[in-house]
Amino acid sequence: MSRVLVVDDEEAYRSLMAGHLERKGFEVEKASDGKQALARLQESSFDVLVTDLMMPKMSGLDLLRQAKKLDPWLEVIVITASGQVGNAISAMREDGAFDYLLKPLETIGELSLAVGRAAQHRNLRFDRDRLNDQLTAEASRLQALMTHTGEAIISVDQTGTISVANPSAVHLLGRSDLIGSIAHEVLPKALVDLLDGWHMMGDSEPTVVELNWTDDALQLVSLASIAEGGNGGRGWVMVCRDITHLKNLDELKMRMLTEAAGKIRLPLAQAVSRLAELGEASEISNEDRSATIYQLAKLLGRIQSWMDELLSLVRVEAGIGYQTGEVAFAEVANQDLQARFDELNKERNLNLVLEIEDDLPEIRVEKGVFERILQGLISRAAARSSRGGSVRVSGRRHQDLVWIEVTDEGLQKQKSNTMEDDEFEGAEYLQELEGFGLEMVKAIVNRMGGQVWVKGQGAVGSTIAISLPIAEGERELA
Repeated sequence: MSRVLVVDDEEAYRSLMAGHLERKGFEVEKASDGKQALARLQESSFDVLVTDLMMPKMSGLDLLRQAKKLDPWLEVIVITASGQVGNAISAMREDGAFDYLLKPLETIGELSLAVGRAAQHRNLRFDRDRLNDQLTAEASRLQALMTHTGEAIISVDQTGTISVANPSAVHLLGRSDLIGSIAHEVLPKALVDLLDGWHMMGDSEPTVVELNWTDDALQLVSLASIAEGGNGGRGWVMVCRDITHLKNLDELKMRMLTEAAGKIRLPLAQAVSRLAELGEASEISNEDRSATIYQLAKLLGRIQSWMDELLSLVRVEAGIGYQTGEVAFAEVANQDLQARFDELNKERNLNLVLEIEDDLPEIRVEKGVFERILQGLISRAAARSSRGGSVRVSGRRHQDLVWIEVTDEGLQKQKSNTMEDDEFEGAEYLQELEGFGLEMVKAIVNRMGGQVWVKGQGAVGSTIAISLPIAEGERELA
């Protein structure tokens, strides 16, 4: 319901107008002069002001000007005698009155029609301004998105002229003069050939193409046509996304498969040889049999470990069965981890030291995969440590990240004519983890939203640090 303020110094006329508007469904208040009307306007909001032009104390024109200062969206209808029409027209042109009516009114219905139109006009202005604000906000968001996105975006009108080129497009193409240029004259040949082929196929359907770029880079190019105005003309928009990292990840997985196959061959040959020894020996002591079975178990365990690591990366990359959750680091770096480490390294007398901050925030990871990552890094550190050495695992918070560090003391082996099994396996494990193993860890941690940092890989010790974002709930509590 629209609210109307009726102002007239004549009581009878004021009541006549107010009564008619109330019967037409408007909510009406009355004022006898301009000052009283301003007080009402300051106290409450109205949609329409109806005022006589000629009033004592404050003229209707002065009231109009003051009312517009209080509420620029207020619609004002002025009522004037026939001799004051010029003033009424001036009020409309210069001071923003919506309409004027001559006094006395020919029919009282003129008033309600004029007030209805004024209220509708006010609502339309509100809607227009609201939509303009939304449009401005959306344009601002779109501009920010186009400015800061890493994808190159180029839009061309129906004449073939580039109308939009964001900073990423300028950087990708190495030209700052894209906007206003003819696309076929400034785009590289690879993109021009792609456009020609798309146009040849009718350019009516969006298309996505992988395109080889410079320096072994790979771009994923999306093309779609867009309508231009109401004349039936069509332009197009192109989005280029660098997917070289996906290509590199595919190459990494293929290299991992190749390396895993190569690594499996020697342990399998060793396992077959040990089995053959068991089969050919007519007499074998229980001690020798136990030692052989132990070596077979270690070989098969290493093969299983390689397969688990490879499957973990493939599973994380494909998103199959990969479910993240909030995990406390202390749940992973616990007494079970300590006991497992002691069991695996008891012959070398290695010591695992856990240094975890109190109240360390939870991190959002896939617990099983994270446990294998931590176990792999600890195994690497153990392989790099000499007998009686220590492996340190620490957890601390820095800003919105949890930093997990695994530190070894380095290799300090003496040269000898023979090399015991544990020394040989340690050197072999070290070779794996510094190449294949760390690449796998980096790929998985990146998918978890974290980073891997390596400090020192020589004989004097090294630290592998993983930084992972803390869980959202923990961040809000900080």
